[in-house]
Amino acid sequence: MVFVSIRGRVLLNVEAMNMTESVGNYVKHRRVPVLLPDKGYTTYFVPAISGESIAHGFQVLLADEAKRANLSVCKLCEKGVFLKSTHENVYKEAFDQEPPKDEFQFESSVVGNCVVEDVGGFLYAPRAGGNVKRTSNFYTGYMIPVKESIESAVIEPQLHSRYALGTKFVEGGEGQMIYYVELSSAVYTFSFDLDARYIGRATFSVEKAGEEVVEDRKERTEVTLEAIKKFLIEFTFGAKKTRFLPAMEWESAVIAVSDDVWTIPSPFSVKYIENARKKLEKVNCNTELFVYPDGGSFEEVVIEAMEEAKSRVNGET
Repeated sequence: MVFVSIRGRVLLNVEAMNMTESVGNYVKHRRVPVLLPDKGYTTYFVPAISGESIAHGFQVLLADEAKRANLSVCKLCEKGVFLKSTHENVYKEAFDQEPPKDEFQFESSVVGNCVVEDVGGFLYAPRAGGNVKRTSNFYTGYMIPVKESIESAVIEPQLHSRYALGTKFVEGGEGQMIYYVELSSAVYTFSFDLDARYIGRATFSVEKAGEEVVEDRKERTEVTLEAIKKFLIEFTFGAKKTRFLPAMEWESAVIAVSDDVWTIPSPFSVKYIENARKKLEKVNCNTELFVYPDGGSFEEVVIEAMEEAKSRVNGET
């Protein structure tokens, strides 16, 4: 039906959007190794935001948009608990029924009753065997500093404190609590793809792969595109944003809307927009590029791209 590929660069100042473990009163920012050719190869350990963090934020928004459109969402996903039919007890809790024994019927049941598990996939691994796997229809990955900013990306701990002075709790040695939170500032890469061909269709059974198992496949795809639009514009993911809301700004972005798999080159390179246009000259799947800042404001570019994708879902182009 439609394939949407999104790549971009976003400036995040003073962010704590993806933390890892706490060591005593010290909370660490996620770090990953990045390899750069520099008179050989040099490894840098840089701040990062995981694909899991991005996927969680998107699926929370997808659940909300699906419910708003009166589409099916299971009891767990609608609360932002993405256990996703892990085993029998999770399935029973999510759908209020016993899981089907047949693999095709099981996948059809989950897909039919939850848009989030339809679009985002699941892995059913019951204790008695009979696993069923559904691969996600959207793809994302780690946000890392762009190539030319690797050496400028920083992680710095900030001192914070909470007080209980003037209360009875001081007697327990809790007059002041000191803690450190690592913050980062960097220009990050962003990547997100949606392959809508299997939304509402079975995938696990070889004999029945591609068979439609819902009657609202078009509506589900439109809701997913609407969720992507809001997700990009509002940047609705990441941890610790209640007290560490970052100063953020999209520096550039490209959205490709195609009739088949067509992905934009990595934004790790400063020439990724140029590389996308060169690729389009050689490979074209009825692909249209929407580029920020060339095509207007970021919001205008995103809205135009998602409207183009929706028009293809409805067979208008």
